[in-house]
Amino acid sequence: MARPLRLPMLWILPILVTAVVVAALFAAPPHGLGWVALLAGLVGGGMLGLWRARLMRLHIEGEEGAARVMLRQSPAALLLIAAIFVVRRIVFPQFHTGAADHATLLATMLTDFGLGLVPGLICGQRLALWLRARDMIANHRHDG
Repeated sequence: MARPLRLPMLWILPILVTAVVVAALFAAPPHGLGWVALLAGLVGGGMLGLWRARLMRLHIEGEEGAARVMLRQSPAALLLIAAIFVVRRIVFPQFHTGAADHATLLATMLTDFGLGLVPGLICGQRLALWLRARDMIANHRHDG
């Protein structure tokens, strides 16, 4: 089902998700290669967000001043966010008690990657949607 894409509101979710991720990183910062994994997640998430936004269908309803950009969206990204935070919360208590074996370190790096992936995905997606919608409004054309 299509819903209106509110361009002035596109920045809110990236700010909220980034704030939550920063709070999680402040509470349990990555160590060593965890920072590299986090950066790789940001870059990979940004690329996935751009790709995901290109798959979303946008169209314009109405004419002239009453024209609105409409969007058809999937809730899959929200499920990814929730899963990453749950996994990180389960893994990190083991890491800080000194029981950090190889599997725990690998899981920690994967969750650091995931914590970078989420804001990268959301920011990349929102940026691409904003650029596409702005172009559609300026040229009053339909997206393919």
